[in-house]
This record gives sequence, C-alpha cells and structure tokens, in this order.
Amino acid sequence: MFQPLSLITPVLILLPNLMFFKFPPQNMPSEQNKKWIFTAAEGIGRVGVILFPLFLSIHIQTTYEIISLLVMLLSLMMYYVGWIRYFRNDRQYKLLFAPLWGIPVPLAIFPSLYFLFAAVLTHSYGLFIFSVILAIGHIPNSLTDYNRNRSLKL
Repeated sequence: MFQPLSLITPVLILLPNLMFFKFPPQNMPSEQNKKWIFTAAEGIGRVGVILFPLFLSIHIQTTYEIISLLVMLLSLMMYYVGWIRYFRNDRQYKLLFAPLWGIPVPLAIFPSLYFLFAAVLTHSYGLFIFSVILAIGHIPNSLTDYNRNRSLKL
C-alpha cells in the first residue's frame, strides 16, 4: 500500500536533479563512452530506488535504525554539498564527477549510500537490492565520466 510519508525518501534526492534539468551543465562533452551494462544497471536501480520506497514504511526505533538515519542524513548533506559546489561554480560539467574532500564521484557514492541505509530503515530487501544495482551502475559510469574529463582537461 502507498505510504505518503515515504515520498520523502526519494524526493530529497530528486530535488537537486530537478534543478539540473532546468539549469543544465556547462562544457558538457558530446561523446558518451559508457558501457551499456552499467547504464542499464543505473537505470534499473534508479527506477527501483525512486518507486520502491513509496510502498514502504520507515522505522526509527532501534539503535541500528537511528544510526542508519544518521548515515542517511550525512549522505544527503554531502550530496547537497556536491550539488551546491556545482551550482556555485557556473554548473561546470566536470564538477558532477570531481572528488569532494578526497571522496571520488560523490554525486554517485552519496545517493547510493543514502538508499542503502534507507533499506535498513524500511527493513526492505527489495530496496537494498535496487540500491546495490544503482551503485553497480552509477558509480562506474561516474568514474568513466570523471576519467574522461581529466583526460580532456575539461
């Protein structure tokens, strides 16, 4: 059954992405050399982590659930810091993949962590599986973009 409160989980991650469509990146290369298997995994994972939580309820009662919530919030905060850096620096494409405080591809790693820990809060193996699939596709695709940007000196 649809859980309205669970809308919060995907919406918090989607907010910066909506701005991305309104304000596209500058200096984006036209060539995309991503492997289809990672792109497919990223797409499947993305659909799953957005839709699956809508039917789950969040539990915050035990110590491990509270820790999971804290990791989710920290991941979300770091994700927003990455997006703020992107928007404050003229929406340079390379900033979508550049390391943040030594953490590679933060805009791929932090949403993956966010949804993995959301799976703990919802006690959902399904959300966990979709989160892993998202990470399997999103992180390698982002690393490919990062490496291409470095070689092109964007």
